[in-house]
Amino acid sequence: MARGSAALALVLAIAAAAAGTPAPAAPIGLSDCSTSCGGVSVPYPFGFGPPRCYWPGFNLTCDRRRGQLLLGDGTLRVAEISLRNATVRVVRSGSIIDSASITSDRNVSFGGSFMDHGYMLSNGNELVLSGCNLVATLVEELGVGPGRSGIISGCASFCSFRNKKVDSVGQAGGNKYCSGMACCQAPINYYSSPTEVRLRWLDAGNHSEALTFLPTYVFVAEEGWFDQRPLADELLSVKKSPSRAALEVPLVLLWGVRQGLPPLPNLPANATTSCSADADRMLCKSDHSVCAAGNLGYTCHCQRGYDGNPYLVHGCQDTNECERPQEHGCFGECINTIGGFKCQCPRGTHGNYTVRDGCTKTSTTG
Repeated sequence: MARGSAALALVLAIAAAAAGTPAPAAPIGLSDCSTSCGGVSVPYPFGFGPPRCYWPGFNLTCDRRRGQLLLGDGTLRVAEISLRNATVRVVRSGSIIDSASITSDRNVSFGGSFMDHGYMLSNGNELVLSGCNLVATLVEELGVGPGRSGIISGCASFCSFRNKKVDSVGQAGGNKYCSGMACCQAPINYYSSPTEVRLRWLDAGNHSEALTFLPTYVFVAEEGWFDQRPLADELLSVKKSPSRAALEVPLVLLWGVRQGLPPLPNLPANATTSCSADADRMLCKSDHSVCAAGNLGYTCHCQRGYDGNPYLVHGCQDTNECERPQEHGCFGECINTIGGFKCQCPRGTHGNYTVRDGCTKTSTTG
């Protein structure tokens, strides 16, 4: 039914353009369903309220009293939902491991707040550790036997107590804040399903000096979050406790649609392929959408030249590249078309319209 309305949608779009009137705004949710909570846009298949407003498994909670959009058990606050990247940016409060509890080695569960609801950890995150003479590892179950686990990421943080002050925290080179002295950062290089964070002391004996020397935190955070110098300086300060805002830690999750759809094909890790005709028809409702199948589930995307919500009828609408022509390599006269654009040198000029100042005035003789 959705595919059959392509001709009508095209005629309406062309008519609107010819009349000089803007096309209707692309919908982001189903009719009569709320699409915003706490200042966050909630596009379908996500939703809250009546079950008809979201795809099964994509229900969120809107806490209107606190003005927050919550995922899962409520420990994660949703900050942004991206249909294009199939990600959810969430915020988690506090350190994964409480510094008051690490007088000895610790293993702490991590990941259940999002994995239990069908999400994975994106490779756009990193592991962050602050403290003295500690190593932290983020691990996942390999599923090949009891007790078998694999390391997703890990790093070690060292301190020298010689000067009795923290004077070696600083830039590691490039854009990273930590150098391995007093804090460390390690990338998460692939999509993962973490189950635990492990913290180990690198030295034996009493750790009271290390625990009072520098605050100890373990974070899994969006890459770049800890590189904000004022924030990192505040978290590593020994003079006063950090503000609540400083301990609001963002992380990026991946999602895919599985419930109510055909079984997924067997794929290598982090691989994608095109969908079956049935999955495409059932999930991707826009005329100008494409369907992809991955390890986590199915996702829909707007075709090149279109933008919007591919999960809705008429959700993908023409992108007007001429609103920002230089971003699309057009430095001449830009003419928007349905699903694309044309670029040319203005009348009376000639040359290369794909580079700045590439069109020059045409000389006339006679």
